[in-house]
Amino acid sequence: MPQQAPLYIVASPRPRVGKTLIARLLIDFFRDDGRAAIGYDLNPREPTFTSYFPDSVATVDIAETRGQMALFDRLVGKTGATTIIDLGYGQFETFFAVMIEIGFEREARRRGIEPVVLFVTDNSPATVRAYADVRGRLETTAFVPVHNESVSVMYEKADFPPSRAEYGLISIPRLSAIVRGVVDRPSFSFGAYMTERPGGPTEIHTWIAGIFTEFRELELRLLMGKLSAKLGGIARARDVRSAG
Repeated sequence: MPQQAPLYIVASPRPRVGKTLIARLLIDFFRDDGRAAIGYDLNPREPTFTSYFPDSVATVDIAETRGQMALFDRLVGKTGATTIIDLGYGQFETFFAVMIEIGFEREARRRGIEPVVLFVTDNSPATVRAYADVRGRLETTAFVPVHNESVSVMYEKADFPPSRAEYGLISIPRLSAIVRGVVDRPSFSFGAYMTERPGGPTEIHTWIAGIFTEFRELELRLLMGKLSAKLGGIARARDVRSAG
């Protein structure tokens, strides 16, 4: 059984909700932990994610079939690295439609790849509908809601249930405007800041450390959810045999 490599898909049907920020944090989180991470920026008109990591993030245009096939072929390739996708809002429907059409879930797992959708929440009815729709069509993919406090202070948790209760949610605290201007600079690296300024105490250090802790706990929750699902399947199989 091959070791599973996570595939994180940072998604929302709306623009400017912090998808690229979350994707950046993920790349630096894995690198800071000594693990390889690569990414794909699916916003060819404004490839901000690529601009932060030109050495490890590729820009892909999935408006045409050729780009779609190129991306999904790469996603099932043997890289040994965690993959992060910054899914631009303009490509939201296309990406998930192709993912469903080609049966990507099954093929990814056959190759030891575990897709996880980090879905950025907000209180828009359209976002709520989009979440329910895509989660319903990708029944075996892990969905984890992400609450970015800079986008919406409040949202209805019942509108964005994780695919398993164990997965919980991720919260991205609001940053002050001045600090947000610092972390948005093209040269800023979350991982480098943590290394160069160990222990802080600064607003940025505390903010990064808290989010990295959330990512670490998410990995544990995802593992526990998988184990729970596996044990549940074994128990159901045993019950079927007993009933027979």
